[in-house]
Amino acid sequence: MRETWRAIKVGSYRSVFAVIGISLSLISLFILTNLLALSFKIYREVWENVRFEVFPERDPRGVVKNLELLGGIDKIELIDGKRAKEEFLKLYPNFKSIVEELGEDVFYTVIRVYPKEHWKDEGLLKLMHSKISALKEVSNVYYGESWIASAGVFFKTVLGLTLGVIFITIMAGILISFYTVRFAVSHRKTYIDILRLYGVSPFKLRYPYILLSIIYAFVSWLFAVGISLYLLDAFNIFRENLYANLTVFLVSLIMVILSSFFGSIAALKDIETLQA
Repeated sequence: MRETWRAIKVGSYRSVFAVIGISLSLISLFILTNLLALSFKIYREVWENVRFEVFPERDPRGVVKNLELLGGIDKIELIDGKRAKEEFLKLYPNFKSIVEELGEDVFYTVIRVYPKEHWKDEGLLKLMHSKISALKEVSNVYYGESWIASAGVFFKTVLGLTLGVIFITIMAGILISFYTVRFAVSHRKTYIDILRLYGVSPFKLRYPYILLSIIYAFVSWLFAVGISLYLLDAFNIFRENLYANLTVFLVSLIMVILSSFFGSIAALKDIETLQA
């Protein structure tokens, strides 16, 4: 343990950069995992609430009868202009004065078509869209295709970034531990050679430097968790994903300790090879 603290003092400025490097990658990972959870929640809600807004040209009831003949439809709702206005003002109360100025003819009768669960697929939705558009007395059909595509792109982008940061965090732990331990061992080379001549076991010569890398990893993790908790709590995100965040914190601790451990082992083997 004493040799470990000597190694930390020897590379004090390197210790700071090691902790900062690992901490930044961990903070990025914690923030991205919460963003990933948020993007998945949005993506799921978009798919759960997907529906077709069908605008009839004349008789809406005739369009409803034609829609009932199509397959893949779970429910059909006929929304008149009055109800459409009430729902809009409920969602956007700040626009009440503007709506009143525009008059009563702003909102049109719309038919809401809810597809069955197994029809909630991009290809099937496009097929249903084309079938509804082909019906008589249908002027326009909308089902939020751009929203679905945007939600999917957002989720996949965040997922890719999260996987990339996981890789960077693992590599940061390995490389930072490798070069930090290599520097510390090279600086204490004479002392280690003397201990080796006195018959000190290879394990006793190695473990102070392995412990050094684990201390860097643990301190970096504590630092990253502290900053991430402050940032996530400031935006009220931590409590929303409490168990997921606790799991990510635990897994990241194991991940960064293992990567630092293997980095230090690689450094020690590299030095022993050079000295052989």
